[in-house]
Amino acid sequence: MTTQEQRKANLRLGLILASTAAVFFIGFVVKMTWLH
Repeated sequence: MTTQEQRKANLRLGLILASTAAVFFIGFVVKMTWLH
């Protein structure tokens, strides 16, 4: 595996993790807003 392919894979993994964390965070904020 070359460094460029590895960097692309790491970038994709980072984007997936970031989007998942963002979805969880937004869902948590919406739930707290609706409960109050």
